[in-house]
Amino acid sequence: MALNTLSKSINSISMIHITIRPFGLKMLVLLCALFISSCSTNVESCLQDESCGPAITVANHDGNLPDDPYDPFWDEGPVPVKVELGPQMITNPKWPNPSTKYVTLRAVKNKSDLAVMLEWDDLTRDSNFDHSALYVDRAALMFPVTNSKEVPLITMGEPEKPVNIWQWKSIGGERGQPGVRDNPNSPLVSQTIEDLNAEGFSTLTAQIQQNVHGVAIWKNNKWRLVFNRSLTNSNSNDVQFKQSVLIATAIWNGSNRELNGQKGIAGWLLLKLD
Repeated sequence: MALNTLSKSINSISMIHITIRPFGLKMLVLLCALFISSCSTNVESCLQDESCGPAITVANHDGNLPDDPYDPFWDEGPVPVKVELGPQMITNPKWPNPSTKYVTLRAVKNKSDLAVMLEWDDLTRDSNFDHSALYVDRAALMFPVTNSKEVPLITMGEPEKPVNIWQWKSIGGERGQPGVRDNPNSPLVSQTIEDLNAEGFSTLTAQIQQNVHGVAIWKNNKWRLVFNRSLTNSNSNDVQFKQSVLIATAIWNGSNRELNGQKGIAGWLLLKLD
């Protein structure tokens, strides 16, 4: 008797048809989208478990973002965060004593773009280049390509966990062509900005599509460098700034004969967007 009743109940349930009217369907799609969005990876928890930090808070700005590293905006708007650079002791040749000990970061965004400014002390402007002397000043930012709680290794990523690297070198020329000598009388350095990817050591690869721009100026024994890119784009090899992301940085001092793994580095920091 109990089984009969259960069977009739199941049959009557199976006869029920659910009709979703157009308005109801739109609401259902919207709710699903909100649910998926709320479940996206939030990397800000790394501050609590101390797997990243400190946080660089991205300021909001209504107008155009300044390209000039010495625009007064940079001293009045974004909050500067001074970050200590440590030695590179993971891979050979290890570099126990990088000459650059600190770098200060500032970041700002408007509705379409993001700019990150780096500032560090450097007594010499090492930007002359020839093919037998590659020791020039450099700087880089690194981001995981995708937001995930499984963070890529700080050693330039790992297989299937790529990183997006923005690298500046104080060499180059028009359209980033290497080998053009620097003009020491110009405050604006001939330079190269590269948009790169890596999945570990010795895998650094230039992207076909270059989306990052930048300007650096050496003044008063100090470098100021601005990287600029759109918040989002259609390039699957690029980090997308839809929410807070992890960021790392490195500085090379040419006069200290720093090259490749010989650098000062800061591990994963948080680039905090609202």
